[in-house]
Amino acid sequence: MLILLLIHVSAAGQPTALRTVVSAGQAAPGGGTFEHFSVESQPVVAPPNARGDVAFFASLLRGAGSEGLFLATARGIVKVAAEGDRAPGGGALSGFGRHPIPSVNLAGNVVFAAAVSKGKIVEGIFLSSRGRLRALAVAGEPAPGIPSGTFANLDFPALNDRGDVAFLATVRRGRETIEAIHVRTGGGVRKVVSQEDPAPAGGTFTAFGAPALNNAGVVAFAAVVEGRGVPGGVFTVADDRVRMLAGAGDGTPLGGIFVKFSERVTIDHSGAVAFIALLRGAPVLSALFVAEGDRLKKVVALGDPAPAGGVFSSFGFWPTLGSRGAAAFTASVDPGPPPTAVYVSGPAGITKIAGIGDPLPGGAKLESFGLYPTVTMGPGGHVTFTSAPTAAGEGGEAIYIADTARRP
Repeated sequence: MLILLLIHVSAAGQPTALRTVVSAGQAAPGGGTFEHFSVESQPVVAPPNARGDVAFFASLLRGAGSEGLFLATARGIVKVAAEGDRAPGGGALSGFGRHPIPSVNLAGNVVFAAAVSKGKIVEGIFLSSRGRLRALAVAGEPAPGIPSGTFANLDFPALNDRGDVAFLATVRRGRETIEAIHVRTGGGVRKVVSQEDPAPAGGTFTAFGAPALNNAGVVAFAAVVEGRGVPGGVFTVADDRVRMLAGAGDGTPLGGIFVKFSERVTIDHSGAVAFIALLRGAPVLSALFVAEGDRLKKVVALGDPAPAGGVFSSFGFWPTLGSRGAAAFTASVDPGPPPTAVYVSGPAGITKIAGIGDPLPGGAKLESFGLYPTVTMGPGGHVTFTSAPTAAGEGGEAIYIADTARRP
């Protein structure tokens, strides 16, 4: 994607495609008003699908429930599920703030994790499709692929356009618990990988980051490994074959070795996987990389020049991929302005989407990205991010979207 050709930038550096998805104080479907779109302990992720529909978490004021999940489309905002709604199988949905990251596919279906109160189950992965909810996996049911194992905790679901769902699970097996990644397909739930499984370079898996899933059914994840071999890395699973894309101790395209990887990785529909890594013995301390087949390439590194001046001095937690080589990330710049901004990288270079101090739709100014500056990019080139008030109360809270594939 030729980002510099496809984004029209004004003299102030602000893309004209930027618009507001939802803002604090706006009326919420089902009653009440939107209050916050973030959870203090976690980054905000509001994923868009290929059409630009955006799924998001929100807390509510004066609503029937205090929090829920919603979907913004060209026709308006609809409720996906809210606290107090009936859960499939009985009880009421609750605890969205513990699982505030949904996933949405091209059809507008939304998958999410939620707690359940006053029912037979305490937690589950649920799918919302055409206004109806159904449970895909619930705590207490058998965990396929793990003898005598039952699901105890479920989180971080990822949904593709085929309707497959990957999720991270804690599995109870007797007196112990282990982590595993499972996938729900039309044929049921199956294990992808779990603790104690052998890792490709030796040793066994001991912990996993959130899984990512593409339309081909390939699952990507970061993991910790113990025993002989590398202590961790970035992996994919396709057709039950586990493959390591990069491991701690491996050489990097910039020299030196990989030391540590971002907890969350992302995969596009071509199979490219993006991740942030800390390096040792290299000219830079950290960089964003994309793995394409057997090739690793640098997208951007600390110390690289930023589009508006200065150099990149730190990166946000979670990189994200769109399509055709486009990657989005948040970064701080030294010296600014802006001190922090959202950027998109493509074959034509790096473009700033929005930075601290930039004007926002409606005449406001971007004052802060919150505690964890985070960006999400969908397969259609849509980029979402959230603004937040500063510690002094300046600025508002809202979710914005930039359509980087729309010609001016």
